[in-house]
Amino acid sequence: MKIGIYGGAFDPFHKGHLSMIRGAIASKKVDRVIVIPTGMPCFKPARKVTLSPYRFYMVKAALKDEPKCEVCDIEQVFGEPSYTVTTLKNLRKQKVVSDKDELYLMCGSDILFEFESWYKPDEILKQAKLLCALRPGIDEGQAKNQAMHLEEVFDTKIKFFQIDGIEAASSILRTRAEWESSEELPDAVRTFIHTHDLYCEDSPLMNVSDEMYALLMKHCFTLFRELSGKRLLHSMNVCVLATRYAMRFGADPDKCALAALLHDCAKELPEKQQIELAAKIIHGYVPGKQILHSPAGAVYAAEHYGVTDQEVLDAIQFHTVGREIMTITDKIVYLADKLEPSRDYDDLTLIRKYAETDLDAALIECYCAIRESFAKKGMLIHEDTKKSLAYLLANRKN
Repeated sequence: MKIGIYGGAFDPFHKGHLSMIRGAIASKKVDRVIVIPTGMPCFKPARKVTLSPYRFYMVKAALKDEPKCEVCDIEQVFGEPSYTVTTLKNLRKQKVVSDKDELYLMCGSDILFEFESWYKPDEILKQAKLLCALRPGIDEGQAKNQAMHLEEVFDTKIKFFQIDGIEAASSILRTRAEWESSEELPDAVRTFIHTHDLYCEDSPLMNVSDEMYALLMKHCFTLFRELSGKRLLHSMNVCVLATRYAMRFGADPDKCALAALLHDCAKELPEKQQIELAAKIIHGYVPGKQILHSPAGAVYAAEHYGVTDQEVLDAIQFHTVGREIMTITDKIVYLADKLEPSRDYDDLTLIRKYAETDLDAALIECYCAIRESFAKKGMLIHEDTKKSLAYLLANRKN
């Protein structure tokens, strides 16, 4: 089978990318296309690229119903620098493609003029041939002359195919005014960006330290293997919002970001394992199933993710029901978990409004909303939540 390999940051994925995929398939030079969102970028500053799981699931949403096309997570699973030659070798090694498949590395014809400067171009061409898109506005003669040069240098054959002339610049589409109105984004991508509040103007994660940003990236690759897509996206949303709240209310952005990203790290572990983990810090009883992952997560974050900061571990442990006296990190992670942008409950508007200026007011309103919701079901809120609410009300500054 002839398989097109199409990699890129896709930050965001736009109709220019889609035209590449459809054009390659329509050309019949490939039978199907494997799309590979970049994991860890090699040649771009890490902070300049949206965290990889966001981009991976955005592309999945965009190509959900695209025939003869699949999105591959190979660069998410390995969590290594995304060199093309390494990815091509891993596709064979991991049996994503068979030894009999012919691989074609898809690219725009402009790549021909920089290909010799790529990392190990000769080894790339031992794994795959180049399949280049020609579009209106590109000098076809110059592209084919450069292709002939590369063919001679690397003893290879380069093929071309035509695509629609869709001009789209990802860097421009990352601004709110552009992505909200642009016709260059598929509807699924625009919905994804809106749901997860990507490309927000304040860019909260720019406020964490370089060391913490690198750690968050590392943990995202691990969480990709351990959590469902929905849970991971939720965790990342909580991380971004918690960092925003940290900057807003004078908390430590590193602590808040780390606790928020890992707050659900144990939630999809087997229940038996969660019970065993929780028993290491909670003695005499087993927490209810809905909150079991909180103490289990604190232990798992320490043992599996190497977290040593007790303030971070406490925020993970108490993010579901709170505790009588909450630290600022506790409060921020608790609220970010409830208010992250993909949460669409009806009663969040007022809490979100309070969270713009008054952390304790937001927490009180959140507790009261939960108490009211439980009461309608004939249930009582957790005893620790009662204590936390009572403490906040008693110590509230008017």
